[in-house]
Amino acid sequence: MKACKKCSMLSEDVDPCPNCGGELSKDWQGYLVVVDHSRSEIARRLNITVNGRYALKVR
Repeated sequence: MKACKKCSMLSEDVDPCPNCGGELSKDWQGYLVVVDHSRSEIARRLNITVNGRYALKVR
């Protein structure tokens, strides 16, 4: 899996990012699954507006 350097969304080695079109990186840490972004305080704090899998730190 790769993480987007712009939005941190994780994807299955698909360049560019399917969410925002950003560059992907294999160097990431942490894992977050957002099921309902509209009700999630964590998603709100991380500015996540789409449900999915996200990396907590991307380099």
